[in-house]
Amino acid sequence: MFEYEKLTQNEKEDYLELAILKYLQVVQNPVERVQILDYLSKHDIFIPREEFEPNSTGTELKIKPRFSFALTLLEHAGLVCHPQRGMTALTDLGNKTRTSDTHVVKELVTAG
Repeated sequence: MFEYEKLTQNEKEDYLELAILKYLQVVQNPVERVQILDYLSKHDIFIPREEFEPNSTGTELKIKPRFSFALTLLEHAGLVCHPQRGMTALTDLGNKTRTSDTHVVKELVTAG
């Protein structure tokens, strides 16, 4: 069984990259980062709810550092763009990329 908690930091980022890409392919519109986080917190059955709670200082969600880094990696790979501050959208490449081919997404992110 898949257990998010047992993944390494890099594996968690890989998982988030796919989850973000899948969500953006469904909505097909630019969205705010908070909308992506909200969707993942309510619909992703593998990410524990505790990840969406404030960290020990109460300044941000525990998931935020990995989430932000996953977005950055997707942008460097040319899969997403930020058409305006705080917004994330798919690029043509991101829209055409099959998320079922996890190795392809990983290769694009690694090359980016």
